[in-house]
Amino acid sequence: MLVYLIRRILLAIPTLLIISLLTFALSRYVAVDPVQVEYRQRPAAYLAQARQLGLDKPDFYLTLTSRAYPDTLHRILPLDDREQLAAFVQQNGNWEAVSTFWQSITLDMQPALSVVSGAVYTALVQVRQCRQLDQMPALLEVATRRADTLSNVRSKEMVHSCLSTIRASYASMTGAPQRWKLLVPALYWHGTDNQYHRWLSGFVSGDPGNSIVTGNPLLVELRPRLLITLLLNGMAMVLAYLIGVPLGVLMARQHERPPDRWLRSGLLFLYAMPVIWLGSLLILLLSRQDIGLGLIDGMNAEPLLMSGKTFGQWVWDNLEKFILPVLTLTLHAVAILAIQMRGGILEVIRQDYIRTARAKGLSENLVFWRHAFRNALFPIITIFATFFPAIFSGSLVIEYLFDFPGMGIKMESAFANNDYAVLFAMVMFVSAVTIIGTLIADVLYAWADPRVRFERD
Repeated sequence: MLVYLIRRILLAIPTLLIISLLTFALSRYVAVDPVQVEYRQRPAAYLAQARQLGLDKPDFYLTLTSRAYPDTLHRILPLDDREQLAAFVQQNGNWEAVSTFWQSITLDMQPALSVVSGAVYTALVQVRQCRQLDQMPALLEVATRRADTLSNVRSKEMVHSCLSTIRASYASMTGAPQRWKLLVPALYWHGTDNQYHRWLSGFVSGDPGNSIVTGNPLLVELRPRLLITLLLNGMAMVLAYLIGVPLGVLMARQHERPPDRWLRSGLLFLYAMPVIWLGSLLILLLSRQDIGLGLIDGMNAEPLLMSGKTFGQWVWDNLEKFILPVLTLTLHAVAILAIQMRGGILEVIRQDYIRTARAKGLSENLVFWRHAFRNALFPIITIFATFFPAIFSGSLVIEYLFDFPGMGIKMESAFANNDYAVLFAMVMFVSAVTIIGTLIADVLYAWADPRVRFERD
């Protein structure tokens, strides 16, 4: 058993690595600058935070690109400038000429931008932000005509000098394109000094990074919420198994009798009902004072981080607020478990060894609980590996419905604020939970049937 678990844990490592690669790759396609908004209008502050986040490093250990791009493109900041420069290279292929032209519309344009305003300033900004090289001549012509309207001779000369420099560099670039380089592959090796290695090392060492929105470490943001979500799911899982398994046995023992038919119909109704509808009905039934029973006073638990309490004190003070979320998750899970347990029992009691046990004169209770029950647990154990992640995902919806301060609310706010660092960290946490659930299911297999010998696999 121990050897098998060690082997499974070793197999889980590459699985998590693949998930981390996919997660990190998705994060690279997010069209949002991770630098906080308040820093983006201050170049020095932007560069400081961007370097702190590692944005000046390559994405991965190696880069497969074309010969037109240099191996230092990742050092260009801000990210908008990097994307603009990459767009120019994609259209022309001549890195040296593109670099000269790009410098003329960035650094060389700054003095002219500082002495103009209004329509002239707007025209220069349009030249600065243009990413289509074929549109550049028309934009330069517009900027030239507007510069002619300037009354200040010094400003007019400075703008015309800037535009002349841009035209010269543009002519030099378009006159010597090297698009053939775009067809020649190039492989650049960067070593461990890259963003993925830094991101993955942070997860392994317990420092997965900072929130893009708040700037706080992700562990500070997510640890209390993760504890709340795990507690909520743990309570629902325990109650679901304590209720669902015996209920499934009872239904099997009352096969095709009125209790079995009534319970099966009710459980199928619960199973078919979306969990958010079930939660809404429980709110109306148990919490509303006007049209419901009003048994639960309020639903919203206070935020843990703002309460100033320890986790244990917070749970005790908000214990009543757990009732509706736990009840919603439990009822939905009980429906699945009871129906599955009923089917498992009915399949087992048709086996020959059950008929033999009855022929020996064993009582019906002994036949069910000693012989049929353990073997019928295999389907329940099988679904546990996927059941825990499923109920975990369902709890995120329930937390949002009940305004519960767990991972669900955090996920919603992260989506609303484009805080992708939080979202991708949550993906890794859920992946780890899924693998842990699979390992627990393997241990339960050995408990349910001692004949299982994993070392022989």
